Amino acid sequence: MEMLEDRFARWGLTPAERDVALFVIKGFSTTEIAELRQTAAGTVKAQTNAIYRKSGTSGRAQLISLFVEDLMGDGLAPGSSRAAE
Repeated sequence: MEMLEDRFARWGLTPAERDVALFVIKGFSTTEIAELRQTAAGTVKAQTNAIYRKSGTSGRAQLISLFVEDLMGDGLAPGSSRAAE
């Protein structure tokens, strides 16, 4: 959680965006997030777009990959071409 909160703070996410980002990272759909947060799907879409913009990512997959890479260290398997750089 510390790693997530650190990134969220650096990106300047609002409390609502932080909640939505956590749900996105956990794999919830836009509809599921809207239901859980008792808000419109359009609101969640706007919040996810703000999250992607603030994080410099292009979408869900890239956002999630940032955290997977953090958890894996440099995000590369031993012996990969970038591991030697």
